[in-house]
Amino acid sequence: MRNADPDPGSLADDPGAVLWLGSPDQPRVLLLHDMAMTGSTSWLGQLQLADDMCLGIVDRPGYAITDRASNAGWTADARMLLDLLDDNGPAHLVAHGCSAAGALLAAQLAPTLVSSIVLVEPPLFQLVEGSSLVEDLAGKFVELYDQGCLLAGAEFLREYQLTLGYLEPPPWDVPERCAEAARKETPACQAPLDLEAIAALQTMMTVVVGGREGPEHDPGERTVFGGALWKTAEALVEAADGWLVPVEPAGHVVQRCTGLFNGVLRRHLDTWWSTEDHSHAAAG
Repeated sequence: MRNADPDPGSLADDPGAVLWLGSPDQPRVLLLHDMAMTGSTSWLGQLQLADDMCLGIVDRPGYAITDRASNAGWTADARMLLDLLDDNGPAHLVAHGCSAAGALLAAQLAPTLVSSIVLVEPPLFQLVEGSSLVEDLAGKFVELYDQGCLLAGAEFLREYQLTLGYLEPPPWDVPERCAEAARKETPACQAPLDLEAIAALQTMMTVVVGGREGPEHDPGERTVFGGALWKTAEALVEAADGWLVPVEPAGHVVQRCTGLFNGVLRRHLDTWWSTEDHSHAAAG
């Protein structure tokens, strides 16, 4: 994806490509995709929001066609976000899956540049204490990534799904570069995050989880990954004094339930606008 601005600034050195859609006078909302995906394929259902938001569609480092050299993961994500926000001004961050770690790290490092945060199915299992299910899953993720160098991208993604609890992993049809970037990520559950620091941000936060009822959802993934995500979401919203919003009948890719998810984003921004002090706020 090309940057709409002819001067991409600091992103020229670490090209996580970004495209801004909509009027710059509207609230800026930056959309961050999960592992093994791209910005252009992850947020198709949200493009209609550009009528009343300024949407930033971004390819995380390591995932863009022009950026195969960068390492993927929360360190690169946070660095990219800090450069991008410094160049463009404050924005609301919407982070799906593994990108949640980099979004929170960027918010901790530059809180005045992050207007608010929406986390979608964040696998931040380091924030949960006292759950053997969550601790076991986090440990398996770390083991899998440690062995990632021995696996091809497609093999890694299948093992990843088995780790999530899938009994019968469905085919994961993604570009090879995205599979390889996913294999090279550092697990989100290893990011240096804690609930005390998240609470200290005092940044408005909504955490969205997908429902997993019905036969279309794998019962193993529902129990293991779905259960761990719910406990993580509860810990996050308690620390941040935020909102936990389940979206039925979505699974992990919640944003594909376009009407429901877009409604969540609109309510989040409406709430932010009605409750926050905007005397020094730029657009977004």
